[in-house]
Amino acid sequence: MTEKDTDWVRRRPRRHPAPLRPLAVASLVALAACAPSQPAIDGAGTITIAGATLIDGTGAPPVEDAVVIVRGDRIEHAGSRADVPVPEGGEVVDGTGKFLIPGLVDLHNHYRDGLEKWSWALQLHAGVLTVRSLGSDHGQTPAMIGEARAGNVPAPRIFTAGVGFTHPEGFPPGKLGPATEEEAREMVRELASQEVDLIKMWVDTFLDTRPKIEPEIRAAIADEAAQHGIPVAAHVFFENDVWQLVDAGVRFFVHGVRDQEVDDEFVAMALEKGLSFAPALGQAKTFWWVAEHPELLDDEEFRAGIQPPAFERLLDPENRAAMLESESTARRRVAYDYVTRFVRRMDEADVTITLGSDSGAGNIAYGWGTHHELETLVEDAGLTPLEALAAAGAAAASEVTDDPDFGSVAEGNAADLVLLSADPLANIRNTRRIDRVMQAGVWLERGLPEFPQP
Repeated sequence: MTEKDTDWVRRRPRRHPAPLRPLAVASLVALAACAPSQPAIDGAGTITIAGATLIDGTGAPPVEDAVVIVRGDRIEHAGSRADVPVPEGGEVVDGTGKFLIPGLVDLHNHYRDGLEKWSWALQLHAGVLTVRSLGSDHGQTPAMIGEARAGNVPAPRIFTAGVGFTHPEGFPPGKLGPATEEEAREMVRELASQEVDLIKMWVDTFLDTRPKIEPEIRAAIADEAAQHGIPVAAHVFFENDVWQLVDAGVRFFVHGVRDQEVDDEFVAMALEKGLSFAPALGQAKTFWWVAEHPELLDDEEFRAGIQPPAFERLLDPENRAAMLESESTARRRVAYDYVTRFVRRMDEADVTITLGSDSGAGNIAYGWGTHHELETLVEDAGLTPLEALAAAGAAAASEVTDDPDFGSVAEGNAADLVLLSADPLANIRNTRRIDRVMQAGVWLERGLPEFPQP
């Protein structure tokens, strides 16, 4: 671990208790010496992972030589071997030299009509076991989400915004574009009748070529959503839009401020209001990243998660050169410099950063994109690996539900687990070194699906 990782107690006072004073520690040690040994656990029907280093997804320090016992679809016990004895009976998986993390939570995904099963299979292969679909659920996608939730289609746990809002002529096209406040409210009521989990709105000009949704309509959307108890997540670019959306009651944001540096007043407001940002850094640099790193085209998981027509374009050296030379890429590089500094400053101030990859947009492959976002949060924005895993764990889970039973490895939580063969705290890219994936207490048969033929 880095020095920053070991500083978690000082930097996260709201999430973890203060360290015990030496006298208190000595007293606990003495009490432990007198305490009776742990009773044996009946292991019949259980799966136990013993000996791995546990990284529980909350940002707490890792637990070496841990024991995690799963019964049914729940985690029954989790802790050090000294506290949780390996039970007699049941399946025991030797985790020696391995690392156990919770199933990853990705808060920013877009699924394409007819490609849902393929997308979800890629994510399950990558250990992405909870996802949020942000505003592109057209065609058969809502019905497919219903099938997945009923257990009829293999898929991650899914939260959906249905179809999102933008300006009638705005970015992206094909979304809900109310022209009046009352029309916006009626659209929110219709989404509420569909029992969506959140409302999504895009507040962006798309390189100054499209109009933004008007402030009064944004406010009407947020107000109507609040009346139905539905949270709102907003795609943002400009700082002034964040201020206006916060005044309207929005607290969850995807992307981040990309037009300028924010000042101390903004930081204080973000902390006071409890804002969170899922920055999608990997997607922000996708417009030049593949062109600069053509070795990605040989990456099996990247190849598997990109639609073939898009992948064919990336294979063309002339297309890659055009990506690097375009004016829009130059502008995006400037915005990327702003947003990486923004994320670093938010993190240092203890404003919540969550993971949202924007998978399905640009060249962000399903499954691969979630791990790429972890890498980018660490390598470009300066989060520690422990913080990045919390962003894809408990922090993300807490954004989609008030009392999550996923996103962290804890007693009573869902048995969504990823066993790694290498240490992600030594190198965040090791999250891709997956030994096996458990979803709801069942080991998955992993494999990269083929793109569906028409």
